[in-house]
Amino acid sequence: GQHGGAHGGGHLEEEISFRWQCVEQPIGKLLFQRFLEGAPGLAAAGALWAELEAYERCEEAERGAAAAALRGRFFTPGGAEHCGFLSAAAMAPPTGEAPP
Repeated sequence: GQHGGAHGGGHLEEEISFRWQCVEQPIGKLLFQRFLEGAPGLAAAGALWAELEAYERCEEAERGAAAAALRGRFFTPGGAEHCGFLSAAAMAPPTGEAPP
């Protein structure tokens, strides 16, 4: 690998480790979300995560409104909890979705 360094592919292991510790493990996830909520500048990221999980559980019929609310709250400059650290690609509407 080009960016593996001395222990080749260490980057991938770290990614899996983060996902395992902070997403797939219930206690790790809870602690990580608590950390985000309590850290200045990261609370919006924690809130976005929680809202995205709620969105995943939405009924199909509710998703359009839920997506619009998410965009207004987190993806719009000047929005209540604008996540300015997100890339343009991360904030782009899904392909095939008509703009409001």
